[in-house]
Order: sequence, then structure tokens, then C-alpha cells
Amino acid sequence: MLSEHFVASISIPNKKPDTSSVTKDAGIFVYEHQPLLAQRHAFKKSAAAANCVAVSRSHIFAAQVDKAVVHVYNRDKGNQEATVPFPEKISSLALAFDDTMLCLGTDGGRVILWEICTGRLINGPQAHLQPVTSVAVDPSSHFLLSASADSNIHVWSLPNLSSFLAGPNPSPVHTLSNHRGAITALAIGHSSSAANTVVSASKDNTAIVWDYKKNALLATYLLGDTPLALALDPADRGFFATYEDGSLQYIDFYAQADNEPTLGATDSLRNPETSYTPITPPSSSRRPSDLGLGLGAGLSITLSWDGTVVLTGHSSGKVVKWSASGGSSSHGMATLPGPVTNLSFTAPSGFSSDSEEEKFKIHAIVKPRLDLRGKISEGEVVSPAPQNYTLSAQLVGNLSIPRVSAFESPRKGQKSAFEEALTHVSFPPDFLEQSLAELATFTNSASGVSTVAVSEPKPVSTEEDFMAIDSGASNGNQDLEQQNAELKKQVAALQSMQTAKSKQIADLKEEKKKWQASTNEAGGAANKDDDEEKRRRKERMTRALKGFGDD
Repeated sequence: MLSEHFVASISIPNKKPDTSSVTKDAGIFVYEHQPLLAQRHAFKKSAAAANCVAVSRSHIFAAQVDKAVVHVYNRDKGNQEATVPFPEKISSLALAFDDTMLCLGTDGGRVILWEICTGRLINGPQAHLQPVTSVAVDPSSHFLLSASADSNIHVWSLPNLSSFLAGPNPSPVHTLSNHRGAITALAIGHSSSAANTVVSASKDNTAIVWDYKKNALLATYLLGDTPLALALDPADRGFFATYEDGSLQYIDFYAQADNEPTLGATDSLRNPETSYTPITPPSSSRRPSDLGLGLGAGLSITLSWDGTVVLTGHSSGKVVKWSASGGSSSHGMATLPGPVTNLSFTAPSGFSSDSEEEKFKIHAIVKPRLDLRGKISEGEVVSPAPQNYTLSAQLVGNLSIPRVSAFESPRKGQKSAFEEALTHVSFPPDFLEQSLAELATFTNSASGVSTVAVSEPKPVSTEEDFMAIDSGASNGNQDLEQQNAELKKQVAALQSMQTAKSKQIADLKEEKKKWQASTNEAGGAANKDDDEEKRRRKERMTRALKGFGDD
């Protein structure tokens, strides 16, 4: 059965639980959203600030507000697995590389990387002057964005930052610095293409859309109040923002401002003429809550997998459900004993392909180890990875091993002949052979030389085929049939090339015979002339001698 869950966390509790459904000392809650709204798990002894919870398929990581530690909870076992200390307080979390690396932002403005399968810890430079308020990783795990209270956003190359060959003080790729206040939230797009974007919210009451790969500002929105949390819709056509009064606003990239006429759907992004012109969203885009119960500030937000439901967490402890399509349809979902600082929908479970897509599973995390630091000796060719660098994970399911064939590409993702030639390092050999044979045939035809027509070999019977296939073979022998067909094509190409070459050899032999014949004729004529000249000279000498004798 398909099911959908969301994870909610609270900060320091501000009241005792008023319902029996809330577990005592619980700080992280797992709720089932579909098909039945109910609490499924609760993890104790946790108090996490905003942007300080990261959820993977197997674990929940929560940075604590009053300690320089991260609590790790095992989702399968339902208990706290580890308490990981750090040299300074952690202010933001994000997962990367298919949930195998945890990216941490600190109060000191530093970025730390922790490989949870190996225990390797990478201390990045202190790039920010104030605490890192939010970190985000793009879907391809190529870029890491760190936002700070110093109003700057650094864009890092995550592969370079995590490389064993990285220097002691790596530098960011770009710095996005158009804000004039502390950054409160980041929301990165869902695309892995070069056109992906990120939205940042700041205390200067603006939200800016960036092309973080090209360091380009795309649009600036004047919101009037400070956005506290952001979330992009699944199609990246707009973003949701929460505010101090508990309201929710949706900013549509294809909508016009209040002072401009609506002329249809117009993308306000990707227009260099208007990128630096501030945009004021329509007042109708901001929706107040219908509960009227004093929800308080909207501290967190998340969207369902299909983008139809928006959940917001408030300082009063309430989780509110909104309709993403608009309208006044908000209602309470749950009441927690503290400010709801983090909300996150998990991927739906119950699909038939879930077991096939999951290739590995992390049963237990490996705590950070300071001895896992590579050493590079000057003048020596050594591996930068330490000798005790090991991976702790379990491979699940079946490995996808493609069928290997000398003449055929794997079925999955098989390329056409054009794609194969386009992506080949050079011209494929079979293409060259066929092209040379066709060119030779065409050249001979154009010069008037008779050629032997080469046609595709007729299908032979199973008994005559040199790679015979049993007529009663099962479907498992289809691969042999396909290979047999490919071999026939190869033989046809070779026959065509051999015929063309034989014709060329025959033409050369004929030309040689003609040349030899002409040479012999010329030589015979020259010899005949020489004999005639000798005869004449002999006659002259005979007459001369006879005259000399008479005298």
C-alpha cells in the first residue's frame, strides 16, 4: 500500500503535552499523512533549531540548540543510535551524495563534511563572518550552498571540497552578495540541469532568485515582511514563504505585479532587462490562516511529493495543512509541545520498484574519526587516501549487470547507429568498412566500369546457417538469434568490401597487362629499326671495302 509520511521536530518545549498522544520528552515526531493521519514514531531527547534536521532513508540527524552535538536516530530500529560531538555548535544540516555525506554549518561560519559510511571528517575553512544559517545541496550533489547571517551566500564545488587532494583552504566558486540582511532560508530547485535555481530569503524583507551556477541574479521580490521559511514547488514555477504572523504566500514566477496589466503567463526570470528591477508580488498571493487560534510565526514549511499539500510549522506548536492550489482551506494537522522548527516530507513508500531502486542500505553510521586524513608526500607518488579508509554499507537487491556482446550494445539505454557514431571516439570500424565498400562501388559505376551487384544475403535455413539455432528454442535463445543477425550483417559488409577489392585488383591486373603489351610493342619496333640500321651500315662498309680492293 502506498503511504506518505512527514517528520516534524521542535525546539525547546514551551509547555507540557496536553494530549496523551504526545510522548513525554519527545522532540522528533514521524507522522503518517496518507492514507491515515496518525503518529507512527517519536524520538526523545532532542531540541533542534530551524534548518537543523536532515532526514535520510535510514536515519534522522538533529543538531541540538544547547549543545555542540548531533543526535543520530535510526528510523528502522526507532531509537537513538549515536550522539556525535563537534568542536562548535551546529547551526544547519543537509545531506549529499545519495544520503552518504552530511554537510554541517557551524556558529563560527565554517562548513564541515562528514561521510557517515566511513567516518571521514572534513573541516572546511571559516568562510563566513557570522553563523551559517542554512546549507543546501543541489540534486546532482555538485554544488553546496552555505548562507550566513553576514548576508552572503557561498557556492562551493562539493566534489572539490570533499576530495582527498583538496588544499587546506579551499575557496568558494561564487559568492552571492546582493542581500543587505541576514539570510533566513534557502530553497534550491529540483532540476539537475544547468538551468537550476535557488531562492534565498533575508531579513531585508526580500527574496532573490539566483542562477547559482553562473553567479547571476534572476529576480528580486519585495515581500514587505521577513520570510522565515521557503519551499519551491515540484515544478520550480514558484515558491512558498511563511511569515511572523503565520500567513503563507505563494510567489509565482509567471505572474505580474499589482501595478502591471496581466498579459498572460510571462516568465519574470531569464530576462536580463528586468533582472535588477524589484518585483512586488500581488497582495492576493498572501493567505492568512483560517484557524484564528494565534498560530504564531511560521518557522518551517514542506510540500508533499505531488505538490498538492503544503504543511507549515508554527511557534505555537501547531502543524497546519494548506492547499497548494489556493483558496481558504487551511486546518490543523497536529499539536506539538514546542515550536515546530523543522518539517520534511519523506519519499512515498510502497511502490513496486522501491526494492529495485534501492542499491545499498546504511544500517549504522560511523562516527567521525580524526585519523582518516590523507597524507601527500612531496616528491613521492602515494595514494592520498589513508590505508584504514573503509566503507560500511550493505548492498541490497540485485546488481544490474548488463549483458555483454561483442557486436551489440546492452538493451537498456541502447544507442541508435547515429548516436553510436556521434559519441564514438572516432568513426566505428564497421562504418568505415561499409563506407569504403560503397564508395568503391559508386566510383566504379561512375567511371563506366561494370560492377558486380552485391545484395544482402538471402536468409538461409536453420540447417545451412553456420551459427544454427534450434527451431524449437525457447525465448531464452533470442539473444543468440540477434547475435546471428548481427553476424550476417558483418558477413554481408565483408563480402561487399571483398568484392570491391577483388574488382580493384582485377582492374589493376588488366591495366598491368595493357602496359606490358604496349611496352613490348614499343620494344619490338625499336629492335626492328636497329636491325635495319645495322644492315645498311654493313652494306656501306662492304661497298667501301670492294672499292678499296679495286683500287
